[in-house]
Amino acid sequence: MVCSPSSERLEIVSALTQMYAAIGADREELISKLAPLGVSFGYQSTAGHWVDTPTETLQLVSDSFPEPSSLAGTGEPIVCTPGSWHPELFGTLILEDGFNVQVHGVVDVPGYHILYTREGVRRFVIAAPERLKVPERGWGWQIQLYATRTRRSWGIGDFRDLGLICRIAAAQGASCVQVSPVHAIAPLSSPQPSPYSPASRLFLNLLHVAPGRAFGAERVNLSDLDARGRALNNERLIDRDAIWALKIEALERIFEQVKDEPNVEFEAWRDQHGLQLQRFAIWSTIVETQQDSDWHKWPEQLHRPDSPGVAQFAREHAERIRFHVWAQWVASVQYQEACSYGVDVIADLAVGFDAGSADAWAFQDLLNFNFEIGAPPDSHNTEGQRWGLPPFNPQSVVQADFAPFIEMVHSALAYAGSLRMDHVMQLWRLYWVPVAGGAADGVYVYYAVDAYLAILRLEAMRADAWIVGEDMGTVAAGVRETMADIGMLGNRSGMRTPIDDFPTLGVGTSSTHDQVSVAGLLTGSDVADLKRIGKNADWAQIERTRRSLAELAHIDPDRDRASMTSEDIKAAVIARYRMLSNADSVVIVVNIDDAAMVAERPNMPGTVDAYPNWRIALPGFVDDIMTSQLARDLVHLMHESR
Repeated sequence: MVCSPSSERLEIVSALTQMYAAIGADREELISKLAPLGVSFGYQSTAGHWVDTPTETLQLVSDSFPEPSSLAGTGEPIVCTPGSWHPELFGTLILEDGFNVQVHGVVDVPGYHILYTREGVRRFVIAAPERLKVPERGWGWQIQLYATRTRRSWGIGDFRDLGLICRIAAAQGASCVQVSPVHAIAPLSSPQPSPYSPASRLFLNLLHVAPGRAFGAERVNLSDLDARGRALNNERLIDRDAIWALKIEALERIFEQVKDEPNVEFEAWRDQHGLQLQRFAIWSTIVETQQDSDWHKWPEQLHRPDSPGVAQFAREHAERIRFHVWAQWVASVQYQEACSYGVDVIADLAVGFDAGSADAWAFQDLLNFNFEIGAPPDSHNTEGQRWGLPPFNPQSVVQADFAPFIEMVHSALAYAGSLRMDHVMQLWRLYWVPVAGGAADGVYVYYAVDAYLAILRLEAMRADAWIVGEDMGTVAAGVRETMADIGMLGNRSGMRTPIDDFPTLGVGTSSTHDQVSVAGLLTGSDVADLKRIGKNADWAQIERTRRSLAELAHIDPDRDRASMTSEDIKAAVIARYRMLSNADSVVIVVNIDDAAMVAERPNMPGTVDAYPNWRIALPGFVDDIMTSQLARDLVHLMHESR
């Protein structure tokens, strides 16, 4: 017998049909609106499956984007090569130096210019070289600056220590030193430990200041603070709270001594850094008064940097603001000196900043606080990733003539000889995760990559620097080809990529800050750490990698991992880097952790309190480690093949 559907069921089916039709219509409308703006309606997963972006996410993006009317009269940026024909370069050009010229298809001067077309449309022009500088074949050291203490350190590696590292590296024949990010942090009693979650990418971390080397320090008694600071070197785990208290007190004592004295160099540096420096110093002072680094939680009158309330606050706290400006100058002078010792310092650029940070406060009109940067679910992270970093709206950045990006790159290359861009895919696209949703609800948003790459080429040319793009893991089609075309070096880790697959235009290493060291792999201590904190992993693959390492070092892979001696670890380190030294990559960096036979990772991704992320110092002083027999053997290996 065939049963006829009830009228009630027919009504439900009809209603659902209409609802899904409406959703489909809304979705098509959203796609047609957002696709030209660089918003994807889906993506190919790492497993090869197509994943649709939820309609609700597309709607949230649409609601968050600037109104088209606000972009009226502004055309797309123009990227050109000085001296080469460009079909859109016609009209009045305001050069970077302020001079006006009429252009007829060619711009001769590199720089950032403004074109007013014959139709009256304003267009930002980036005149940049076609390619980046490529370094000569060489090698260097890879360090986490906070971990690299010397006998003079106050519990944490500082810019004076970096200078010593660079001097030793230069004497060993190294060409570069890769350094963890040194971005500024919030001035709170419990500082943020992660160098990849900065308060500002424009300024420097005061924890890395060596107070005794500050201008005027010789006139101030710091002996009590110095003794307490050096005593912190006895602890393997870095106590940032104690270090911050000591260094801020030291800087305050010095500032009190010198604040009323004329200082032409300081004043010139302050004037050069202008508005953004002043805003960072104001933000830092508000953080201290509010004891909260999240500007969203401050009194409303302090929410905007250009508000009357902030102006009044600045007048009332002028001296403390000047202190923070001066402290950044001290840090800048020391960092500049550290970068001047004959090797290229590879500065590491974090992918973003916290939503409550100084940069978020300064650039809030250009950001989308309804989303945070992350990564979609994959086989390694089934729930995806969310990094707590607000993304820039692509249209807003274009409208601002890419000022935040230009300032950031310029600042990063002020003294460094190279720049490593963490997650280089940020130039092409970012995965936006709704703050109120999960990573599976995210959407890929594309950026003006041609403009970003041109800015990199121009700033690198001006700084005589070379650029590294961290392109490990899954990378969109065409990205690596574009990088190679313009001379941007890729980045490979031997823990993830076979040595034979390292690109010639690349920086190769054994492992990164998120990966296992040679000692941790050989002894099995890393596996023990993973299991202790409840992390899942491909245990079979890890064991295959461990056995391969043991065999490479002529160690019986069936030996009990707990029986591995320091001589076994040394043999494995030497074998590992002998293989790495012969890679095609133009630059190979030696991880200082391997030279020190460190078993722990600097950071265990996906953990907060379960693991001492970014708190583990080297087991000895870095100058001793760099001149140890194992380090000398590694240097010899590099010289043989590099």
